[in-house]
Amino acid sequence: MAGYKKKKWAGKEAPGTYIHREVYESKAFLALGGAAPQVLILIFGKRIFQSVDGKKTCTNCNRLSFTYIEAQKKYGITQPRLTRAIDELLAKGFITVKHLGGAYQQDKTIYALSDQWKIWKPGKVVEERTKDTRQRGFIKAKKSSG
Repeated sequence: MAGYKKKKWAGKEAPGTYIHREVYESKAFLALGGAAPQVLILIFGKRIFQSVDGKKTCTNCNRLSFTYIEAQKKYGITQPRLTRAIDELLAKGFITVKHLGGAYQQDKTIYALSDQWKIWKPGKVVEERTKDTRQRGFIKAKKSSG
C-alpha cells in the first residue's frame, strides 16, 4: 500500500483489528465488490476499544471518519472508488451516516458501524447516500433592480 505507516501501540506495533466470523461469512460481506471490503476493513481498523468490566467495548463506533484525502494519500484509493465503496457499505448495512460533512473546510462525514448487514438480502438497499442540497462556497448577492 502506498504510504503505509505502522501505528504504534504503547511503544509497540498496533495489534491489528478484529472482525467477527459472522461478519466476513455473511451474505452481505461476500456480496461486496470493488474496494468495499478493503474500505470496510480500514474503517474497522479505526475502532478504539477499551476494557470495561473485563469486556472489550468499542468507544468510537458512532464517530468514525474516512476522508477522500486519507483514502488517496494513505491507501491509493481514488475518490470515485471510495464513493462507490461507501455507497455499497451503506446499501448493504455495514455503516450509516451520522453527520454529512463537506459544508466547509475540515467538515468530515462521520459514519457509525451498523449491524443492518444481518438483514440484508440481494436486491435490498439498507441505506442510500442522501443528496446534499446545501449551497457550497461564497454566494454573490444579486443586485436588486430599481
